[in-house]
Parts: sequence; C-alpha cells; structure tokens
Amino acid sequence: MDLGAAGVCSFGGVEDESRVHATTIPRRGWYTERVKWSDIAGVILLCGLFRGEALTAEPLSRFVEVDGISIHYLESGRAAAEDPTLLMVHGYCGSGEDFRPLLQALPDSFHSIAVDLPGGGFSGKPDAPYDCDYFVAFLRSFCVRMGLRSFVLVGHSMGGQIAIHYATRWPEAVQRLVLISPYGLAGEEGGMGTLARLGPLVDIGYALNTRLFIQWAIQINVLYRPAPETLRAVVDSTAANILGCEGARAVSRVTRAVIGHDQVDALLPAVSADTLVIWGDHDRVLPPQWASAFVTRLPAARLALIPDTGHMPMTERPGLTAIVLMGFLSDRRAVGD
Repeated sequence: MDLGAAGVCSFGGVEDESRVHATTIPRRGWYTERVKWSDIAGVILLCGLFRGEALTAEPLSRFVEVDGISIHYLESGRAAAEDPTLLMVHGYCGSGEDFRPLLQALPDSFHSIAVDLPGGGFSGKPDAPYDCDYFVAFLRSFCVRMGLRSFVLVGHSMGGQIAIHYATRWPEAVQRLVLISPYGLAGEEGGMGTLARLGPLVDIGYALNTRLFIQWAIQINVLYRPAPETLRAVVDSTAANILGCEGARAVSRVTRAVIGHDQVDALLPAVSADTLVIWGDHDRVLPPQWASAFVTRLPAARLALIPDTGHMPMTERPGLTAIVLMGFLSDRRAVGD
C-alpha cells in the first residue's frame, strides 16, 4: 500500500506534528485521487470549522438510565441541528475517559459524546453476557434514549468492532464511521485468543490483577513512549475500571465473549458509510499491518497513520487525531454529501 507523507502544522493550540501518512482506496467512485493531508489546517479554515474559537471546555460528566442500567458518559461541544453528533465507543478494558484528550482538542462546534459501555468506567456493571450482540443492542438503546437518530460513529479497538456491527445493522443512522485502531478481523486477536480460551482461569487472573501490573502492561504494550502524565491518566482510568469484584467480572466476561468472536471480515464490504481508519504506526496491541486489511475491504475508506503513536491515538496524540478527524468530516466530496 502506497502511504504518502505530508506535513501537519501547528494550529490554534493543537500540537505540532511533523508528518501524517495517509492514503485513500478509491471504491465505488468515491475518490479518484490520493488524499493529500498536507493542507488539512487550510481546509478546516476554508470550511469555517475552526473560526478562531477556543477549544472545548472540560467535558461534562453525565448519567442516564438505559435499560435499567446507570450509564455514564462524557459530553462536550454545542449540539446544533445542522451538525451531527460524534458518538465515541471505547475499547477493551477502556472507558469514555480514553476520549477525554480528544474531546478537549476538538473545537466547541463539535458536539461529542463518549459513552462508558455497561461494565466499563462509571457505568453500571450488571450480571450480563458482555458479548458483541449485547453491546450493539445496548448502543442502540442508548441512541434511542439520547435522541440520536443520525451521527458520526467513532469506535476504538473493540469499540471499532461494535461500531462496524452497528453500522451494518442501522446504516441509516451512521452518517460517517471512524475506526481508531479497530479490532475484529479473524486472527487479529493474536495471543489474546489463547487467553480468552482459558475459561475460569481468566476470572482468576483478573481477580488477582493489580495496579502495578496494569501500569506495566500499558507502558510496554499499549502506549508508545508516553509522557508521564499520559501514562498516569491511562493507568488511573484503567485501574478504576477493572479492579474490584464487579469490574473484574465484567472484563473477564468480555475477554471470553468478545475476543475471537463475531469477526467483521464479512461485514466490512456491507458498510455503506464513508470511513476513516486511524492507526498508530507503533501499535503493539494491533500492529498497523492490519490497517490495509480493513481499508481494502471497506467500500469507501481512507487511512491515516499517526506517527510515533501506539494503540491509543486519541489519547497519545489528541491534537493530531483531532486535525485528521476534522479534515475527514469537513471533506464534502465523499459519497452522500
């Protein structure tokens, strides 16, 4: 796959990065030329999406009851009838907190919601199956409860797998799809597939988990050369999420019910929404070699590789991720616009 390199400049308090690698797979007449990211900031200015306004204030923490479960979510930006909401879905062992840096990097004109799935974050942790169908059905109930009829769906890692299933079941609801280091292809689970097949041993492992082990795993495997404050924030939110009886029970069930199941290989060609795939070029959880497998199967997709970044671009490089995301959403040449 030909990955072109281009510069991204400092913009309105957004971090300065030297390069972004990107490509477009032209399918169904979507694009006939390779995407050029060299002037994303200019595109944003031209489209009036960043009118010199301040970045979003601190996201608000809110709760809502969905299907009898207390659900927590972060909300930022101003809701406007003409602009779609960005609905963000976290990954394995994660929470909506993983998206906080991205919410803070986006301008206030972007209305965004980062939900804690059941069993994650500050949401309730019911005695539930925690498989992919359960999460997709929950997400539908959440959207109905929140009045979200049409939106941009953003999924990270396991959240990408959930988002793909959602986008193929309710295509009319998903204006555009953003997949950040997505999981879901057959074989992508690697060694985690072995862990998922250990049955009760998974429960024991998570019951004996410690903050020290969480920090070690995140530092060597999840993040790439993280700043101390970034590492601390991710460890804090992960530990709060999965330590304790209810959190350990939920994540062990997710491990056994999601990893290695409900693969998306056959679903990708049926995704009708224009799709942006974002991947860290130093992702050690899901190596970036998997990116081309996603992009080539999707009917209308482009890929952005974020440099010097691990498995969590929206946390590790929120400013650059925000620029790439805004460039994608501001591009009016895509199918359906």
